[in-house]
Amino acid sequence: MSRRRILSLWLPRLPIDRIQRFFGKVGLHKSNEPSIVVIKDNNALLIHALDEAAERLGLYIGQPLANARAMCPDLKVFDADTVADAKTLSDIADWCDRFTPLVALDAPHGLFLDITGCAHLFGGEAALMRTLCGALTAQGFAVSAAIASTSICARTIGRHGHGRVVAEGKEAEAVKPLPVATLGA
Repeated sequence: MSRRRILSLWLPRLPIDRIQRFFGKVGLHKSNEPSIVVIKDNNALLIHALDEAAERLGLYIGQPLANARAMCPDLKVFDADTVADAKTLSDIADWCDRFTPLVALDAPHGLFLDITGCAHLFGGEAALMRTLCGALTAQGFAVSAAIASTSICARTIGRHGHGRVVAEGKEAEAVKPLPVATLGA
């Protein structure tokens, strides 16, 4: 009897990746320009998502836009569209049906795939994860993933490192080195 196996998929830059994919298709995106997505929170515009170029400049999620502009005046800024982000995540979930019929949203930027009994069809768990992540990366999405016997373990490990397959019964050992605040985050 197969024990439950969960693949947690996390798209940490989903809002900016969605926008850059759109502008890339119409030829308006330059990959070297630092870009961010901002969201209004308590009458302040805060960074909601950022690309690698912006992160390299020291910008971070939750940072006020005014501070970010002071650090990088040429910053390309987009408004958040949480409805479009949710639609994109839902479309990715539908696409993931080719790997397993059991896909669940882990909003706002994640998915859970129950790969119990189907990983062997793709060459095993690690191969399935590489195939899935490779396809999403090729489509312009930053992605991180992990596999474990529980969704919480897979989610936690996937957000603190990419590509790890936690053996059944080794979940506590896998999360032990992580700070308590990160568990379930």
